[in-house]
Amino acid sequence: MGFFNDYQREGKGVPKEQNTPRFLLFFQIYFRKFWNLLLLNMLYVVFCIPVVTIGPATAGLTKVLRNYAREEHAFLWGDFIEAFKKNFKQSLLYSLLDFVILGILILDLLSVGNVPNKILMTLSLAAILFSLTVYIFMRYYVYNMMVTFHLTLWQLLKNAFIFCWTGFFRNLFLTAILALITYFLVFYLNITLLIFVLFFLYFTFCGLLINFMINPMIKKYMIDGYDPKTGERLEEEKYEGFEEEYEPDELDQNDPS
Repeated sequence: MGFFNDYQREGKGVPKEQNTPRFLLFFQIYFRKFWNLLLLNMLYVVFCIPVVTIGPATAGLTKVLRNYAREEHAFLWGDFIEAFKKNFKQSLLYSLLDFVILGILILDLLSVGNVPNKILMTLSLAAILFSLTVYIFMRYYVYNMMVTFHLTLWQLLKNAFIFCWTGFFRNLFLTAILALITYFLVFYLNITLLIFVLFFLYFTFCGLLINFMINPMIKKYMIDGYDPKTGERLEEEKYEGFEEEYEPDELDQNDPS
């Protein structure tokens, strides 16, 4: 199956495409939802203008993209605003923490060349790059779990750290794709075209790809194994280490059963 492992969530009005390769399925979803994604990208950019609302806006964006990636229905405006409001405090707190962590790691990376000892400089560089890579991997999962489960910030980070290793090669592959896309935009597009892509396309394309890639991991380790009626674990030992509070109504709202 490769990096795009099979993940289908059936629901009312959702066509069965179990024989479609994951790579093709992603682009089928993308082009099927293209105009909605374009509008969602503009909505996200506008809501990020105050800067302080970047976290809540990302929660709203993730809620819609998570559903699109699952091939579930989403109300573009309604679900965006609902997730924006519902997760406002936690997403705001995480966005501030995110800014601090990334800021420290980037500053460390820029200043590591000032270390006089070459061996120490090499070790420091390796440690910083390792930490930055781990944290980038963790970031893929935080907002998805935030809009799907009732978790504290600590639990979000703990689970994200576990997913960093559980889905290591998936995360590495995803990071390589996103890095190539970003590199092309920054170094091969003029400023006018770059602004156009950022305003209309970039965030929803990358966000949909992220959610499309990580949904199978979250489904496998945090959703499967639950009784949808009671919200209780069916096979507790299989999911040891993860923390979650299951929401049957939220996760199974499109379940035909």
